[in-house]
Amino acid sequence: MTTSPVNRPLPRLARRTLVTLVGPAWRARHHLEIRGGERLPTRQEALILACNHAAFVDTVHLSALIRPRVVFVGAKPRLYRDPLRRGVMAVGNVLRVDDRASYLRDTTALLGRGQLLLCYPELGRNPDGLGDFSPWTAEAALTAGVDLLPLHLSGTGSAGGAIRLSVGERLPPEGDAEGLTARLRAAIEDLGR
Repeated sequence: MTTSPVNRPLPRLARRTLVTLVGPAWRARHHLEIRGGERLPTRQEALILACNHAAFVDTVHLSALIRPRVVFVGAKPRLYRDPLRRGVMAVGNVLRVDDRASYLRDTTALLGRGQLLLCYPELGRNPDGLGDFSPWTAEAALTAGVDLLPLHLSGTGSAGGAIRLSVGERLPPEGDAEGLTARLRAAIEDLGR
């Protein structure tokens, strides 16, 4: 049982309708482009997509760019204070995270059910570049035995400009959490160059 419900039928229908109706116009209006898009998953699978996080709107852009249903991991409890915010989080398929224990419990449970997850290893927004990475994402990958797919989203932070998603090569769940976190951070940093 996860801290916040995800993949519920009614929000999933609303999300699918929004992506279908608004997605193409959103991508065109924001000039969204993908570099390395052939490495993105095309079907549901147990995989962690790990991306930098510059702005709140990153999740909206990523929803318009990634085709299989994805669970976004990492919303703080304050984003669930009222019914409107809870509704937005449900439509966005965003998993609430209270602490490390809930993060690891919920992500490994979802991965065990073959879910595609998108995690922000910085555990917060950093509009001016990459912040420190928490080892939680690497711990989840190691615990569940699934690959990490590094992503870098540019153009959504304070600098603005064209919005580009760069997709790296999969990182296998090897070594310890600190080492895997360092490799993940280096891969995301390289994609941002």
